[in-house]
Amino acid sequence: MPKFFIHNAFFRLGAAPVFGILVYLLIILINNTVEQLSEIFNNQELYVCIALSYIAFESMRLVIWGSNKKLSSEGSIQTRIIYQIILTLLVSLTLVSVSISAYFRWVIGFGIGSSELNLFLIVYGAGGLLYNILFFSQVFLFRENKMKIDEERALRDNLESEFTSFKNDVNPDLLYESLESLIITLHKNVDQADELIDNLAGIYRYSIVNRNKELISLAEELQAVNYLITILNVKYANQINLDMQVNENEIYLIPGSLAVSIDHVVRNTLIAPQVPLTIKCYLEDGYLVMNHTINERLVTPEDSQKSFERLQRSYSFFSEKPFVQVKANRENYIKFPLVRISSEQPIDVSV
Repeated sequence: MPKFFIHNAFFRLGAAPVFGILVYLLIILINNTVEQLSEIFNNQELYVCIALSYIAFESMRLVIWGSNKKLSSEGSIQTRIIYQIILTLLVSLTLVSVSISAYFRWVIGFGIGSSELNLFLIVYGAGGLLYNILFFSQVFLFRENKMKIDEERALRDNLESEFTSFKNDVNPDLLYESLESLIITLHKNVDQADELIDNLAGIYRYSIVNRNKELISLAEELQAVNYLITILNVKYANQINLDMQVNENEIYLIPGSLAVSIDHVVRNTLIAPQVPLTIKCYLEDGYLVMNHTINERLVTPEDSQKSFERLQRSYSFFSEKPFVQVKANRENYIKFPLVRISSEQPIDVSV
């Protein structure tokens, strides 16, 4: 529940004396002149104005506190504003009127005139309006902040969902193609078939082991990449090569991101002995860059593109820099924003 300033002890102790002094000076200036101010200044009357300010502010605070639950749950904000202003002014001005009348009757010795009473009510009524304006300005500020927090929470939940979905995704096309390659290889070379099974198992073991990790090191990701390229090269007759020009150990990636990107590139590129695919990886301007020559297929797989787009959204969860793909001069550049973490920071986080 938000904490309003009207309930703050310092505000309650300090606001009434300040307002009471202003009320007293205002009333003197209305009835007299500035030159007469020092002559007619009266401590007792000043204390009365301060006491009236305490009565007005505390009564309005109690009315707001008592009706806050009902006003928050019923009607629109416009209805609440009207209802609260009327109620707070009615209660506070009634108490001010009774108090100032009692002071004049029992302390001064005669009743207060209607013009003097109206003056007090006008001044304290204006103070009550200002009190409500300040309160509702904070209400609107809380509402705006809550809307922004809710929007950020919804965005974060959406990103977490995308991130979790991406990490837990199993590529059925890769599985089916690997099984097809395995069936063909079994008839030709049993040893190569065993190696293919080991690599396929390595990929899915990697996925299971790292599914609860938010980030993994580049070295760990390269293990899955090597499994993937070995499997793909069975289909493409060793026409896929990875040129890794990065030796740093403090680079971290979303699990499976490099492997998904390579799979995306392979599925969207024509590969043949005349046009082999060479993928280069290097560091540039705060990015891990994956580069290859463009040789696009006539039809691109839709599922591959969706996985790539989900990867782009997932990286926005960790970095302000965007995950981008740039095509220029028959070259395709896929850029992973560098994520570095301190050695003491835990990486394994259940989601």
